Amino acid sequence: MAHDLRFALRMIFSHRLFSAAVVATLALGIGLNTMVFTLINAVLYKPVPVPGGSQLVAILNRDLKQGDNNAMRISYPDFREYRAQTNALSAVEAASDEDGILSETGIAPQAYRMEHVSSGIFAMMHMKPVLGRGFLPGDDKLGAPPVVVLGYGIWQERYSSSPGVIGRQVRVNEKPATIVGVMPRGFKFPTNIDMWVPLVPTADLEKRTNRPLMLFGMLKPGVGILQANVEMNSIARRLASQYPDDKDIGISVDSFHDRYNGGPIRLIFLLMLGAVGFVLLIACANVANMMLSRAMLRQREMSVRSALGASRWRIVRQLLMESILLSLFGGVFGLALAWLGVHWFDLNTQNVGKPYWIEFTMNYTVFGYFAALCILSGLLFGTAPALRFSRPDVNEVLKDGARSAGTHHGGKLAALLVIFQFALTLVLLTGAGIFVRSLLRSLATNQSIPAEQIATARIDFPEEHYKDADARQRFYDQLLPRIKALPGVTYVALTSNLPGLYAASREVEIEHASPTDPAHRPSVSFIVQSPGYFDAISLPILLGRDFNETDGTANHKAVIVTRECAEHFWPGQSAIGKRFRFYDEKGKPGDWISVIGVSGNIVQELNTKSPKPLMFIPLRQEGWNGNALVIRSSGNPIPAVRAAVQSLDEDLPLRDVYTLPQAIQHDQWFLHLFSRIFSGFAIIALLMAAVGIYAVLAQATNSRTQEIGVRMALGANKRNIVALVIRRGLWQVAAGLGLGLAAAFPAARLIAGLPLPISPSDPLVFSVVAILLTAVGLFACWIPAQRAASLDPVKAIRYE
Repeated sequence: MAHDLRFALRMIFSHRLFSAAVVATLALGIGLNTMVFTLINAVLYKPVPVPGGSQLVAILNRDLKQGDNNAMRISYPDFREYRAQTNALSAVEAASDEDGILSETGIAPQAYRMEHVSSGIFAMMHMKPVLGRGFLPGDDKLGAPPVVVLGYGIWQERYSSSPGVIGRQVRVNEKPATIVGVMPRGFKFPTNIDMWVPLVPTADLEKRTNRPLMLFGMLKPGVGILQANVEMNSIARRLASQYPDDKDIGISVDSFHDRYNGGPIRLIFLLMLGAVGFVLLIACANVANMMLSRAMLRQREMSVRSALGASRWRIVRQLLMESILLSLFGGVFGLALAWLGVHWFDLNTQNVGKPYWIEFTMNYTVFGYFAALCILSGLLFGTAPALRFSRPDVNEVLKDGARSAGTHHGGKLAALLVIFQFALTLVLLTGAGIFVRSLLRSLATNQSIPAEQIATARIDFPEEHYKDADARQRFYDQLLPRIKALPGVTYVALTSNLPGLYAASREVEIEHASPTDPAHRPSVSFIVQSPGYFDAISLPILLGRDFNETDGTANHKAVIVTRECAEHFWPGQSAIGKRFRFYDEKGKPGDWISVIGVSGNIVQELNTKSPKPLMFIPLRQEGWNGNALVIRSSGNPIPAVRAAVQSLDEDLPLRDVYTLPQAIQHDQWFLHLFSRIFSGFAIIALLMAAVGIYAVLAQATNSRTQEIGVRMALGANKRNIVALVIRRGLWQVAAGLGLGLAAAFPAARLIAGLPLPISPSDPLVFSVVAILLTAVGLFACWIPAQRAASLDPVKAIRYE
């Protein structure tokens, strides 16, 4: 074995150009695979960084009438029952998220992500504050003095890491509270939370129909997820029999990772792993072809070894040793490439809401995967050439020479590898093309909106001082005229959702329409807005009128619909004056509402495959707690807008301050980032496939130099020779395209499982990819064809 190792190293370093080409190809394949596996390991498999994190579970109710996957939150009374009755879990705690505003005299108010938690949640995860204390059992009781625990980030940024913060009096959502603790750096449980307050069971929270909670628990040693689910559902059935409000309510216990990183997130990362797996296979096919070419040149060496008594296994072992060493060298450079790729991905996901527990670092699992990948890659690309040339025909080699012997069978294997490469490349290119097409569609929507002139900011009200819609409306009535009067501001309005960024939905009944089964009642999307919104975003009113200040008040219920919505519900008719009514979550109908206007069309839900008809509702009709300002201006109005807000309420901050393009890009980061990633993988695969077919044809042409010389001597012209070589290459391209298309359609359907407006059988994508690969293949064939056509017949016939 030691002799094989020394000889393999000598062969690698004595053919440096060949070895460098192999190492570079493998570095790409192994590096990309290691990079993606590092990401997958961090997102899907690393436990939450708390003691016993692998035992942490998330618990939600299920609406049994709507299927097992219909998750819903849990009521406080049910939380008490589950915690008291479970034997499968060592602890059960509750949490409910809320936007939190931290304010105090002398420091500007700031909005943070806040969680109401039961008092034992930190103890359940064995997490102790770095300063002060956590919650005590009495902190979440009615009448207890209000306290707050800060995250490490707030402590650093707002209070400059001062130890004197403990005992400080602050206001949380305009309610007095005392800071009692600071949690460790990086702890933001459950999802990027900045501060925590006790979950106090108010009268409203004690209602069994009020379900705002998510539960978390720790599995007891030896208890699995399945066992916990069986027990908790048994408890749920008992509750359903005791309390009518719990009828048809089940429960689901999932690992923390599965709850937060399942579904589309899991799918996209597994698709990435599949994509880089294809890249590695293409790389191995390329290297296998290189090894085949090299083995053809070493036929005489193998024959001499065989003639001197070397067994076939000894020759195979020697060749595989070289392959594995080349793979390990490629792996070393690939590991550096993987580290750079992971670092790049981490930088691009810093400000997009990445869960706090995800740390993109390499651990022993990644290094084990990397080592296995290096060895398996070496075996994968080295086995076929080793087996093919480990049993040479000594007489044939000595008679015909190393260059021509074995060419026929080696050429067949090389051609099959090229077909394989092109098939995999087509699958990758179509997948990347579908992503890019979805991104381009996203960027091309709502082009009439002057997005660059629009600034946005969100206002969310604390319920303490803004308990009803009238209080919020009075604030808006004072704020909007102040903003409108600012220099450079031309329009200002409020909306529940910015253009392109989601909408609420409800079931509707159209007046005079045929009766509909409640199970099949139509539904619409809607957004809430103030007068002036259409002017701010330049959306025309085609029929009727815009909202005014009386729309939405008592006896003035109104709505504006898009043209598509009008054509959907009232085809061939004017929608003006038509009436409909909404149904609430319990199936109760509301008041009849009249259509007062028809607007132009707008794409409100960029990531929805089948958008619903869209309606606009006046702000006074739907007094939501939070809305976004839409300010169209010639400059940056935000500092003056912030001052105007705080002149009315010093404890009220602006949040989510963006221009409209920034807001959309922040929301669509997923599509932007993964379009670039998949496109990069596909381009690398395309280049490898092009190099592969070029190398195979160049080798084939080189080995058939005498045949080409004879053909030219017998009258074949340059055009005939070029056609001969290109024809041999193009059948490989055509076969690869055929196999690739057969695999690309089912692969595209996997991508269609993502929550994006994706067409898995987009004919444009498939056509462009097929044409591109054909053109690349043709170009790769043309170069060796031109070289063959330029041969001197006399020299070619004498070529050895």
